Amino acid sequence: MMGRIKLAGLIAAVLVIFLPSFTSAQDFSFGVSSDEVSIYSLAPGEATEFELTIHNKAEIAHNFTIATFQPLEEERREGRAEFPDENWISFSSQEIEVPANSAANVTVTVAIPREQKWAGEDWEIWLGVDAESSDLLAVRLYVRLLVSTGGTKFNAGLVAGIVVGIVLLGCGGYYYFRRRAKPE
Repeated sequence: MMGRIKLAGLIAAVLVIFLPSFTSAQDFSFGVSSDEVSIYSLAPGEATEFELTIHNKAEIAHNFTIATFQPLEEERREGRAEFPDENWISFSSQEIEVPANSAANVTVTVAIPREQKWAGEDWEIWLGVDAESSDLLAVRLYVRLLVSTGGTKFNAGLVAGIVVGIVLLGCGGYYYFRRRAKPE
């Protein structure tokens, strides 16, 4: 009997400690302008920007943090590879304070290095937005960023094959017409 009273007291203590944290985290509400951003034909050596809008739906101001996150392979879209370098993505501000019942913009810049090996690729990375909170339960929203680079990869084998084919056709044509032109 004494064991059951201790267990009931322990359960009550846990509920008193954790329940306010769960309810305040659920009451905390914010949103992000889009759940997916697609960038098409971004050539190596170029950069592009877009605005990410954070909506604070709470009655008090909150600080938000924005960061990149590499999703697991099974969470990425089919045909999309892991984004090669998170440093290619920058934010106008990684932390921003948003007043109560309002929104604020963060400029996101995606810059691909000027190397031809990055052409013709399809990548995915997520942008995580979370609010500073002292609660045990934190909420983080993700924006799926899909980046496709323009151009085509340089294929040395294909170019070498075309050059060899042209040389062989040229030699064959030369000998063919030389033989025809020879008097017998």
